[in-house]
Amino acid sequence: MIISFYAALLAFIYVYLSINVVKVRKANQISLGTDNNENLLRATRAHGNFIEYVPFALILIFLVEYQGTSSYYIHALGVLFVIGRICHLTAIQQGTFQLRVVGMLSTFATLAISAGILLVSSFIQ
Repeated sequence: MIISFYAALLAFIYVYLSINVVKVRKANQISLGTDNNENLLRATRAHGNFIEYVPFALILIFLVEYQGTSSYYIHALGVLFVIGRICHLTAIQQGTFQLRVVGMLSTFATLAISAGILLVSSFIQ
């Protein structure tokens, strides 16, 4: 399954984000919460936002693939989503608003296109 490849890539990104939170916590000696530390706030939001969107998107892309959609479309959705998530996490970490917009638009596009394909295919079958 193609989605497995993208799930694995995203898992590595998640591990990176998790380690980054631990690293920032350790550097600032903050065990719980963020203590309003700017770097820790950025690290935890990048981590949190990632985990808020990735599972749902992977489920949608999996369902699109499971229905037999062309591999080209699955790869397009996967690439769009991974690029969007990388843009978004980079933007949060660096405070780059324009890149964050690109990341969220890519994420929303992946969700909307996947949902649209699923809706259309449910009426066709």
